Amino acid sequence: MLVQGICPPKFEELKNIFQKYFDNNEESGANFSIVKNSEILVNIFGGQKSKNSSWDENTIVNTFSLSKGIYASCIARLIEENELDIEKKVSFYWPEFKNNKEKILVKDILSHQSGLFRFKEKISNEDLLNYEKIIYILEKQNPDHEPGEKTYYHAKTHGYLVENLIRKITKKSLKEFFYENFSQKYNLNFNFGFKEDDFNNVSDLIENNIETERTDKEFDAFNNPKHEINFYNSKKWRLSGVPSMGGHGSALSIAKLYDLLANDLKSDHKKIISQKKFKKILLQSPSRIDDSLKLPIKWTYSGYILRGGWMFGKNKESFGHNGWGGSLGFGDPIEGIGIAYVTRKINSGMGADSRAVNLIKKTYDIFYN
Repeated sequence: MLVQGICPPKFEELKNIFQKYFDNNEESGANFSIVKNSEILVNIFGGQKSKNSSWDENTIVNTFSLSKGIYASCIARLIEENELDIEKKVSFYWPEFKNNKEKILVKDILSHQSGLFRFKEKISNEDLLNYEKIIYILEKQNPDHEPGEKTYYHAKTHGYLVENLIRKITKKSLKEFFYENFSQKYNLNFNFGFKEDDFNNVSDLIENNIETERTDKEFDAFNNPKHEINFYNSKKWRLSGVPSMGGHGSALSIAKLYDLLANDLKSDHKKIISQKKFKKILLQSPSRIDDSLKLPIKWTYSGYILRGGWMFGKNKESFGHNGWGGSLGFGDPIEGIGIAYVTRKINSGMGADSRAVNLIKKTYDIFYN
């Protein structure tokens, strides 16, 4: 199997690293992209999207929590249009949310400080497809702590909370809003819920390292419901567009979006959000250990994560989001670039995946040498 796609001689080392992933069976199907000022510098792909079909330049795959960084662009757009104020109470936009949650601000949800980081009653993966049921549960549920008091990654609840704000403000679903304002406008091959055409070129997921069976007695952000790879490959999952973890797309489309955002921040292009407003919502929330992830995550008041280690490149101003299994995307406003990696071969955990990090490190070596 030979890696294909756009890769000028300057970036040949990236192609070589990517090729070795397939040669060494570290990778089964994947896509890596770099976009700078709307120019595609690199877009390489390889492997299989399923047992009998090869991955091509238009293949999409479930990106899990990388999706959170994509719908953060919708939040940025609403802030730019003065339709959303992160300092307002959630109940200002969503009156049914008031039940024991009156103090929660929009920024508390976006920065994972609302206390609604888990479902307290047993939830099935089928339940995640019932949007109205999940919203009703969250409306009635009491938070685990006072807003702003602690940080717990809202692994599965976050997307519902954010999407319902978008629905209350725009009267459109996340699927509709993202398609009209991003996919259609910027030719992005990313969705929150399939149209029939999307089934023609989607990659099935496979699991690399099976997670050890968890024995937690109490529901947390991750174990309710448990991950089920086969369910995530189902037609009903792909149709539903579960916001927190069901966005599907290509690395090129993710890199293109982060390129737009990075250059809004660098040069005030105002394609999505003005530099002034973007700087405000990229401020880091209180620095503390995230009690869901047990890591010092640099959450912002927009839902993006700020650079930590090499996951989002060399420059501390970079922002983005990764996903369970290995996919990630970020924007670097110093370089004015967007970078993304997506994969079908799921590595357990939410930390930095070496497959993406190796390519990112080499990218910056090329830029700076």
